[in-house]
Amino acid sequence: MSSIVQDEAIRSGEPRVEGTRITVTDLKRRVIDAGEDPHIVAGEYEISMVNLFRALTYYYEHRESFAERERSAATERRDGERYTQGVIENVERDAAHSTEQAE
Repeated sequence: MSSIVQDEAIRSGEPRVEGTRITVTDLKRRVIDAGEDPHIVAGEYEISMVNLFRALTYYYEHRESFAERERSAATERRDGERYTQGVIENVERDAAHSTEQAE
């Protein structure tokens, strides 16, 4: 029987099933968010049902910290998208300017 562990060197320190790279979030997304059958998920990840439910219990016991991580990740994603859009706009503007000068 494994426990839930964290190690900054593995999966960015996300809580995971000991002895695996399977995070609590991996299992939560499939079983809770996507409504997949826990038996199938456990089988695909080759973990016991005990470990799968231990991970989901951990999620429910630490819901607020998981919600904060999700909010932080969403903010980082939005910031990255804005930055990328700015870079694309600059490249397009420079390309248009180069085309105008060539004519």
